[in-house]
Amino acid sequence: MNILKRLRTEKGLSLRKLAAAADLDQSTISLVENDRKKAMLKTLQKLAAALEVPVEDLLELQETGASVRGRAGGLSTQAKKEEPAKVA
Repeated sequence: MNILKRLRTEKGLSLRKLAAAADLDQSTISLVENDRKKAMLKTLQKLAAALEVPVEDLLELQETGASVRGRAGGLSTQAKKEEPAKVA
C-alpha cells in the first residue's frame, strides 16, 4: 500500500478531510496515492503538515512509488528546484 494512503487511513482521514486539511484537491491526493502522479515538494510539505508527520516520511513515495510501474521515481524536476524543506 502506498505510504500516503497508509498514513491517511491510519489517521482515520478520508480523502476529502485530508484534502481540506492540506488545502489540496482530492484528485491530486488520489493520483499521488495511486502512483499516477509525483508530488512536488510543496505538495509533500502540505500533506506532511496535515498528517502531522515529517516530510521525510512521505519521501518514500517519490523514491519507490512511480518506479514500481516502470516510470522514473524521485522528486519531480520542479521539486528539485525548490528550497529543501526545513526539518525541525
